[in-house]
Amino acid sequence: MKRKTSAVLSLDVVDYTQRMSEDADATFLALQRILLEVIKPAVKGNSGRIFKLLGDGALVEFDAATDAINAASDILQQMRSEDLSLRAGIHVGDVMPNGTDLFGDAVNVASRLQATAQPGNCFVSKTTADVAGTSLSVALRPESSMRLKGVPNPIEAFSIDFEGDIKRAKKKRQAESQDIRFAKSKDGTTLAWTSTGEGRKLLVTPNWLRHLEYDWTMNTIAGWLPLLSQSYCLYRFDGRNNGLSERGVQDVSLIRIVEDVEAVLNDTKIERLPLFGISFGATVAAAFAALRPNRVSGLVLLGGFAQGLEVRSQPGIAALGQAMMDMSLEGWNDDYPSARDLMAQSFSPAASPYDQRTYAEFMKLAMDHQDWQRIGPLVAEVDITDMLPQISCPALVLHAMKDRMHSVDQGRMLASCIGNARFVGIETTNNTMPEYDPAWPKALAEIENFLDGL
Repeated sequence: MKRKTSAVLSLDVVDYTQRMSEDADATFLALQRILLEVIKPAVKGNSGRIFKLLGDGALVEFDAATDAINAASDILQQMRSEDLSLRAGIHVGDVMPNGTDLFGDAVNVASRLQATAQPGNCFVSKTTADVAGTSLSVALRPESSMRLKGVPNPIEAFSIDFEGDIKRAKKKRQAESQDIRFAKSKDGTTLAWTSTGEGRKLLVTPNWLRHLEYDWTMNTIAGWLPLLSQSYCLYRFDGRNNGLSERGVQDVSLIRIVEDVEAVLNDTKIERLPLFGISFGATVAAAFAALRPNRVSGLVLLGGFAQGLEVRSQPGIAALGQAMMDMSLEGWNDDYPSARDLMAQSFSPAASPYDQRTYAEFMKLAMDHQDWQRIGPLVAEVDITDMLPQISCPALVLHAMKDRMHSVDQGRMLASCIGNARFVGIETTNNTMPEYDPAWPKALAEIENFLDGL
């Protein structure tokens, strides 16, 4: 039998049997109206074909994965104002035509995903999301891997993020309302800083990459920004050669960056406060606490490392780090897929493709190729192991147990070498966790308990 590859959308009415038993005539009429006014126009508008109508749903074929996802989004968005609710599932795979009907893997998996989806939403298989690539205008968010009836292997899936537009609009307003100020570091470098949120003051040390103007809208894997801003007043700044701070600075040594932290702290008129550092920002925070102990009341270090990839006693890691560095130094400005996309996937492997792609574009805005050539080697070659025993303040070290970029051993090293530190492992693969990472509730609770105890 002839086979082909198609994207299949499965639609189903939630609680259909109960509704039919309560009022069969009204339910039937409502379904007919929705089919004519909602489903068929959305399918046609996205170049699809309904190949099977069921009593409580429909199966739809699309040639393109993007069209299937867009159609599902259109239908479910319109259904939000209806009394009836639909759920949906989409999968790309082999199908076998039989007249106007289709059979095969794509149909079976799409139907199973649909049966598992929450009312009003759609489960999109990772295969479908990968095929759709960067052409999607719909935001997707990862769900946990799931086992589906009749499907031998677990399926990784995404759901459609219908609140994405609302969240993006809110973050855009927050970005536009920021009061950007400027400090001068010891060597004269200009540093852009701002504050966000209300509550206990917390200084966020600069990571290797930041841009105050786009942090809210394009730094899509930085869940710490919106989540911590709900409870704390975050002081944060663009590091040298980043964002709105001075670009093209030749000296990007760790000592200079420590001086940058002190310059911003001085400009805020705050004498002493806790620091929050993520990834390379955790390295900076620890170095600052060791060299300026009277300015730091506590450390929260998330996904940090004491040693850059090239100085760890792991030849394979060093080789990987060098390969990524070489790719990024030569291909920083490449179009998709670029070295930046590879880096985004490494930092946040469980983030949605949409967020990984947006973060890769954010990298190019935050710094140019020349600035990355200066900062990249520092991140790869840094080693603060000798500084860690000098840290006297309490520290909370949080680290992803399955971190690809900076293994959990680096987190344990930080905690074991800091005299008053507590290590907490987090069940995630993301070094930098997007807002929807399931590990965030535990991390936020640990951070709150730690800061309350200072």
